[in-house]
Amino acid sequence: MLSCRTHRGTMFKLGSRCNAVPLRRAYSHQVRAFPFAVSREKAIDDLSLSASIFTGEKVPGTFLRRFFPSLNLEALRPIRAIPVYLPTWLIEAELKASIWARKLEDDDHIRCPRTNIDHLPNVLTGFNFIPLSMLSLVTPELLKTETVPVSEETKQHDGNDVLCLPFSVTPFHLPDVARELPTSKATIADVLRFEPRSVKETSFAAYPVLVPIYLAQYQAQAVVDGDLQYTTITAFIEAGVPNGRCVAEVLPGVDDLLSAFNVPVPDLFVRGPHAELVRKFATVCSLIAPNATLRHRELIERWADSAMCPAHALERYRDRFFGTTERAARAAVDWADPRIRPFEPAEREANAQWLSSGADLFLLRMMMDVYNSKREVPGGRPGRAERGRVGQDADRTGGEAARGQEAAVAGHLGDPAESAEATGPCEQGCPHGRRCVRIGTQRGLRGDALAAVDGWARASVTHSIMHTTVLHDNVRSFCGP
Repeated sequence: MLSCRTHRGTMFKLGSRCNAVPLRRAYSHQVRAFPFAVSREKAIDDLSLSASIFTGEKVPGTFLRRFFPSLNLEALRPIRAIPVYLPTWLIEAELKASIWARKLEDDDHIRCPRTNIDHLPNVLTGFNFIPLSMLSLVTPELLKTETVPVSEETKQHDGNDVLCLPFSVTPFHLPDVARELPTSKATIADVLRFEPRSVKETSFAAYPVLVPIYLAQYQAQAVVDGDLQYTTITAFIEAGVPNGRCVAEVLPGVDDLLSAFNVPVPDLFVRGPHAELVRKFATVCSLIAPNATLRHRELIERWADSAMCPAHALERYRDRFFGTTERAARAAVDWADPRIRPFEPAEREANAQWLSSGADLFLLRMMMDVYNSKREVPGGRPGRAERGRVGQDADRTGGEAARGQEAAVAGHLGDPAESAEATGPCEQGCPHGRRCVRIGTQRGLRGDALAAVDGWARASVTHSIMHTTVLHDNVRSFCGP
């Protein structure tokens, strides 16, 4: 974890370190920027109020001046403030892997040789500078903001040059890192583990974006080595949304005070909307596998987030795949890679449709595996009662593929307990609405559903697999009212 004592003041060294490079950096035409959503003065006022609260320095004057600027009160103001663009990657990907999953700790693990995982979207900082590179500065509000191509206008804000940092890493080697993990580190939780060598990316789109912040430096009184003296701390505010989060270093002495009262000492102070998401990097929107549940999806997200949080994780990633220096790493970024896409609505919509169709196809293949295993029962086709017991190993033949099938549907389409009452259209645009989710754990794959598959599969499964549009309709046509 980040040590505030070790890295105190290092955020603002970012400015002095980059003074030797041009502020008006040339970016690839694929890069898009989130525009500054607040003025310089408002960003400084909001950040100064948060810094005053974090440090206890001039709190009354700073608070009153924030809401009554005409009052001539002494308030906390930065000794230096600069606008900065931080390079960031937004990732939309589909992965496949072999996993071992169980629903409860005392259950037996079930091997799922084919598992489909959709990530939409994930965040990877595109530069290495601790502690900024350890934080996720992409919020749901920011994702709703329209980006703009990088131009000379975007490199200026309120008459000030914006410090534009370069991209020094790309996310395309992350699957390589997963494949090379030792088995001990591939255990996500007691109920879930995966085979590292089986990880395979089937779809991968990465969007390079620039996230705006205002970086400032303040002086505040603190107890250092037993003496009360002025010290310098660094703080920043997200400037891509009107009310961004404020992040500040912990003032010397504050961590000792908190420890004396047995209060956990944070690495950084965070204030504002979505403060809990500052270390949230991964989002798994779909997990399809026998015996998979919504809990497994959440465990994968936590495991990925924890892998990105260590202070030098990104530095080791850069050193191995791009270069041990920033200059070498910048030169190693291949902007001709076709997986690099501009962050625009048309691009995102096309990728979302592709991921949705891929998930539907994977789910259909799993259903057909279950269907075929039931047809292969010795002595003929199973009866209606037996067909209604999918997920319970009714015939003990091919049961491993069938067990937990209802949870796989829930992992893809959502929680059936929550969705059963919904009446609006589902996320995939299904004409049947959210009622198609009701084939989840509460009702299982009913006998009549399998009977519908029986007749439908004979006539159209081959054509459906080849045509994703027909596939989308047919997968849900037997879901029932």
